[in-house]
Amino acid sequence: MKIAIIAVSGAGASLALSLAPALSARGVSAAAYVYSPYKHEGQENFESLAELTLKLWSEAEGLIFLCASGIAVRMIAPLVRSKHEDPAVVVCAENGSYVFSLLSGHEGGANALARLVADCAGAIPVITTASEVSPPASPRNLVAGIGCKRGTSAETLQGAVVNAFTENRLSPLRLRLIASISIKHDEPGLSAAAESFGVPLVFYSSQELNAVSGCFRVSGFVKRITGVDNICERAAVLASGGGRLLAGKTAYGGVTVAVAEKP
Repeated sequence: MKIAIIAVSGAGASLALSLAPALSARGVSAAAYVYSPYKHEGQENFESLAELTLKLWSEAEGLIFLCASGIAVRMIAPLVRSKHEDPAVVVCAENGSYVFSLLSGHEGGANALARLVADCAGAIPVITTASEVSPPASPRNLVAGIGCKRGTSAETLQGAVVNAFTENRLSPLRLRLIASISIKHDEPGLSAAAESFGVPLVFYSSQELNAVSGCFRVSGFVKRITGVDNICERAAVLASGGGRLLAGKTAYGGVTVAVAEKP
């Protein structure tokens, strides 16, 4: 099944960054199309959403819009013909919370596609076809603890999070919260990265992090600089409310990331 993922914002572009490979890993051929100002490496860019939708309408078997449902409806309205001809159309909230089967649910496979996207994202599929109304999928319940060097860019931080989740076979779309140490509270890259994922950002003092119990991968160098022997793992566990550490410290581009699951 040839699928086109369409994003119109920075948050949508970040979502597409993880969704495309997650779908491809399930055997679905997925390509991401992103509005030019927000395009990441490996994503196709476009300038006109209307022109792109018209082009993909006859080329793709399914369209996944990462935007408000109203935008998707306005784009496809002039093109809709028949449930036997139209491609499957799914709309996913930019924060990865809900996935809606919008058009060609039964005949075109939008219901199945919505469930697949939700499964990859840890989102809630919304199926309105009477015979196929489905229960909620897994909630967004993963917390990313982050340690980073001063001046680390938002792009590097985004890549580190996606890398850590992917390496540990976790969906970045399940991300609920990002946590770090309080001395990083003024890092613009951290704020921008959290905003791109559509999640809150919290900070803890060295005393709070040191008080977290558990078996962590310690670093004498980090402790000399920050007063804490491990930032990412301790922050993830603390922010998750004492949850289980699913992914230990993963290093990427000068950034360390750990992932914990809220109980």
